[in-house]
Amino acid sequence: MRYAVGLLLLLVPVVYGQRDAKIPDPDPEVERKSFKVAEGFEVNLFAADPLLAKPLQINFDAQGRLWVVSSETYPQIKPGQKADDKVLILEDTKGTGKADKVTVFADGLLIPSGLEPGDGGVYVANSTELIHLSASKPGLKADRKKVILSGFGTEDTHHMLHTLRWGHDGNLYMNQSVYIHSSIETPHGPRRLNGGGIWKFRPETLELEVFTRGMVNSWGHHFDRWGQSFATDGAGSQGVNPQIPGGAYFWASGVSRTLSGVNPGSPKYCGCEIGSGRHLPEDWQGDLITCDFRANRVVRYKLAPNGAGYTARLMPDVIKASHPAFRPVDVKMGPDGAIYIADWYNPIIQHGEVDFRDPRRDQTRGRIWRITAKGRKLAPKPELAKAKPAELLAALESEEGFTRHFARRELLTRDRKDTLAALKEFVSKTEAKKESVLMEALWCYQTLREVEPALLGKLLTATDYRVRAAAVRVVDGWADQLPNVLALLEPRLADDHPQVRLEAVCALRRVESPRAAELALRALERPVDQYVDYSLWLTMRELEPHWLPALSEGRFNADGRGLAFALEAVGSEKVVGPLVKLLRGGKLTPEREGSLLGVLARVAGPNELSMVLNAAADDKRPAAQRVALLTALADAARDRGVAPADRKPLAALLANADVEIQALRLAGLWKTEEMRGTFSALARDDKATPEQRSAAIAGLGELGGKESVVVLGTIIDAKGDIAMRRAAFVALARFDLNAAASRAPVLLADEKPETVQDLFDAFTTRKGGAKALAVALAGKRLPPDIARVGVRVLRVSGRPDDGLIEALSKAGGLTEGTRKVDAKEVEALTAEVRSRGDAIRGEAIYRRGDMQCLKCHAIGGAGGAVGPDMSSIGASAQIDYLVESLLLPSKAIKEGYHSVLVTTKRGEQFTGVKIRETKEAITLRTDQDKEVVIAMRRVENVMPSKVSLMPEGLTDTLTRNELVDLVAFLSSLGKTERFSVGRDRPARRWQVLTPTREVSHLLGRKGVVGLLDDASLTWEPTYSTVQGSLPLEGLPTFKTFGKDGATLTLLRAELDSTADVKAVLKLADEAGLTLWLDGEPLTPAKAMNVTLKSGAHVVHVLIDRGARKTPVRLEIDDTPGSAVLRFVGGK
Repeated sequence: MRYAVGLLLLLVPVVYGQRDAKIPDPDPEVERKSFKVAEGFEVNLFAADPLLAKPLQINFDAQGRLWVVSSETYPQIKPGQKADDKVLILEDTKGTGKADKVTVFADGLLIPSGLEPGDGGVYVANSTELIHLSASKPGLKADRKKVILSGFGTEDTHHMLHTLRWGHDGNLYMNQSVYIHSSIETPHGPRRLNGGGIWKFRPETLELEVFTRGMVNSWGHHFDRWGQSFATDGAGSQGVNPQIPGGAYFWASGVSRTLSGVNPGSPKYCGCEIGSGRHLPEDWQGDLITCDFRANRVVRYKLAPNGAGYTARLMPDVIKASHPAFRPVDVKMGPDGAIYIADWYNPIIQHGEVDFRDPRRDQTRGRIWRITAKGRKLAPKPELAKAKPAELLAALESEEGFTRHFARRELLTRDRKDTLAALKEFVSKTEAKKESVLMEALWCYQTLREVEPALLGKLLTATDYRVRAAAVRVVDGWADQLPNVLALLEPRLADDHPQVRLEAVCALRRVESPRAAELALRALERPVDQYVDYSLWLTMRELEPHWLPALSEGRFNADGRGLAFALEAVGSEKVVGPLVKLLRGGKLTPEREGSLLGVLARVAGPNELSMVLNAAADDKRPAAQRVALLTALADAARDRGVAPADRKPLAALLANADVEIQALRLAGLWKTEEMRGTFSALARDDKATPEQRSAAIAGLGELGGKESVVVLGTIIDAKGDIAMRRAAFVALARFDLNAAASRAPVLLADEKPETVQDLFDAFTTRKGGAKALAVALAGKRLPPDIARVGVRVLRVSGRPDDGLIEALSKAGGLTEGTRKVDAKEVEALTAEVRSRGDAIRGEAIYRRGDMQCLKCHAIGGAGGAVGPDMSSIGASAQIDYLVESLLLPSKAIKEGYHSVLVTTKRGEQFTGVKIRETKEAITLRTDQDKEVVIAMRRVENVMPSKVSLMPEGLTDTLTRNELVDLVAFLSSLGKTERFSVGRDRPARRWQVLTPTREVSHLLGRKGVVGLLDDASLTWEPTYSTVQGSLPLEGLPTFKTFGKDGATLTLLRAELDSTADVKAVLKLADEAGLTLWLDGEPLTPAKAMNVTLKSGAHVVHVLIDRGARKTPVRLEIDDTPGSAVLRFVGGK
């Protein structure tokens, strides 16, 4: 079963959704007793049903009242049902820590998904609209409604506008998610956001702009004390996402470059708060708190600066519940310094994947929990509602972020003249060393929309870099009102701290002039990390309409490095002329020149491509650079149909061993007819290398014609190298499907199930291919396993089968059908999982090589990316859901994992999950977990597929007992301690050396050390268990020479560090192990101190199988500062 669980979460059944989702005891006290709370803390119930139901977002107001938006209608209203969702106000009037008063401020709403009190009422995200509700008299129900903005998308109810949050700058920030397409009319013009992102809105002026783009379902956003922005994602796996103004993040639509979160492989999080105030311990100050709603827990991250960005180190859980209905979805700091958690309370969390009418969906309950530190005084509740401006300004010195925030908000409601006068006096009397307080005052000016250059100038030169960075972002906000923006920003580009330089680079986008671009490029004069590099790249792209024409007119002043960066950032046909001029100037470093030649290859025409080809023919250049340039020329031929005007250098390239293979492929793509003889001879030459023969075969496929049919047919028909026969078959199918089909039965019969997919793909990826193969198979016989692979490939493709499935079934004698699935069978399997399922055996099944489950899914960030990370599936999905996920793959498909069918103008067809689309290309992730990039110039149409990438019938090869154990394992993930990914940071993704003749050859000549960095060797992925250990069973071995040669296994794990770091690597035990770090010996020990530079590193582990039988566990010790270092995950 190659993909039995490979795409488990691509589907969630609708008909039988979670029939075993047992309704837990709804008593809040039962739920509370299930909480395991962080040491030194306790939890009490602040409010519960029937006071409220289904809280989606919570926010406090200046009076300390908790506003709740609740929806009993979610996820969809029934036909004829009256919408009656509510906005509630909860109050603790007696100071007991429990709500004793509830007010229904508004009802009759339809799935309101966010709220934020302010401006005399409350802003509510209500379907397509942002509305403002208010009451004509205090204490009454809202009787006034104003539509503020309209046109937000509603394609999916849990992706609609949500997560409303006031910023420190007086703007209202609002999130939307990936399925939503919004088009908003404003007095300042239309504003559009297709997909996920965060909006920035100024209610007084109705100015609306996109703050950041991307993320899948970002139900969490907040600012730290210094105005830096952080977001969490309820459907992504990036952990904490520091937000850069204008930045694009995972899954952003229409962009070619994105930023990642700082915790890849993390669970999906909801809600976002920054801890502050006297009530919390010192160790909690500034920590980010968020909700792992799938795994029934609230978590805490310790943020730390890392260059211009941050690290986020996972700390012990705030709450971990064993109660299956505890679903924390939002978190806020309260007026008393306590932490408040909105608990959506539901044993079912899935949205559209589960029947909207499933009776097990809880529609009536919800809780608000209050977390306090034992033995610590609560913060004094601020009295802000009636405070005078001077009193509000004094509150800016409070230790509580809550108090400072609402002091700024309350100033908006006071007499403007009095407030500004008081603010001026406050600033004049505040000591210069109180920079954070003065920054609060500057934000007050920003909230009041009053430009204050003097204070701004003072804070731009503050001692604390965090204040300087925050002040630069104020320049960004006031850019259209300050007369000297460039003069203010220019010194910041030379600031000692990269975060200040980053903010300056971002702010320069506001100044639409060549000079702004010139200044931005000065950031290259100081060290540049990934965040500054990205921001500068984005700034040069956005300012391109201003600096590029100036460059053509000789009015743009930048040195060679800066100009190269700018041209490379734009990377369109507009830069061809300047690029050629710069390259001919000859003042570039070899690395930069090679990079720019690559850009030229992507965008230039025939004449300029000749320049790239000449550079590739220069044997003084590094071989790797020459290979890269030839690969870029191949892409230009394939994607744009463009080739160099002068191809004379090709002859010299063909004679050079370093680049011969790439040159051969280019000759084919350029359809160089005079190469036919060379191709034919090489293709049939058994003494040529496999790479030479493959390139020649591909060339014949590109040339086509009768001569190619003869040569390729001869290779296919010969009983020689099966890999060459396969390559010839694929090449033949490119231009003559019928000729290939006629040879298919014989070749298929000689293939192995694990290598045959390319042959089936050769047909299923072309129009008419399935029909041609079906005709050819009539009356023929195939090995059953080969036929099964063909059926699977076709089902995954989502394309018409044209009778091919029937033909394959007959040829392979496939009489067994897929498991019959009905309600009784699902119930029976569910009961068996509960009664006798063995999760330990199930993990072994999941890890089996023939299953290849980890090819499609990751656990703890290690594994494939075709389907979602499985780390907490057991805590979020009921057993019957898992059973149906395996047996009914296309009943319903998980959000973000719908596949599409792309057809090219040449008749090629590609199926996969769309992970990126720009004007230039569409990128798919296939069922093989490969990224396929298809140039838009080649695309004829893109059609949604109704088929899951996991075809039906893939569990048929499992015995019933194996299926039961497998589901038992899946249902334990994230639920039990043994099968939960913890805070520790072990190596989860390894690569193991595959024994080959070359391994033996190198071992004899150089010893084991010779195996460490030889690029010709083959390494295969392997993965640790959920607990983080790598079992030795099944790992390949090789032997040293001699009568008593040792049996060995060689592993390697990759490390990535975003900064220089001193860290500790730990082994569970060192018996039978030899280690190297970056090729240098590392003495094995339970604790190994290492010093690493920023960048990539490799640990090799040699296992003496005679001296060791136990699993290998290597991890990074969780010490302060070590968060910059991580083991690389993925596949």
